[in-house]
Amino acid sequence: MKKQACRQSGQALVELALVLPILLLILMAIVDFGRVFHGHLAVTAAARQAGREASLGRSDAEIIDKARRAATPLTSANLTVQVTPAFSLRLAGTAIQVTVTYPMDILTPLIEPFLPSPHLIVGRAVVRRE
Repeated sequence: MKKQACRQSGQALVELALVLPILLLILMAIVDFGRVFHGHLAVTAAARQAGREASLGRSDAEIIDKARRAATPLTSANLTVQVTPAFSLRLAGTAIQVTVTYPMDILTPLIEPFLPSPHLIVGRAVVRRE
């Protein structure tokens, strides 16, 4: 009876050794998906906030500063903000496009064929100048 209990615990250990890496990989993929989704929300919100500043006739420096402050959970040094058209061409009623990009590193190994690292997150806002 004791030999059979020892075999069963050994069998459970082998099954755990086979299943645990797969479960950890799935868990890490879920965490990475959450990070990318959170980054997408932050970048989109930053583009909208910067777009609002652009619609009020602010300068490029003020628009970029607003975008960096709005994307607080992200590293502002990696955030790229592009405003078109140039400031001198922004007359009342013209469309202004603010594009915010952020490279997000993927932490999960073996997922790069599906989601390259760094994954570029892009947020855009198009507003009219008031």
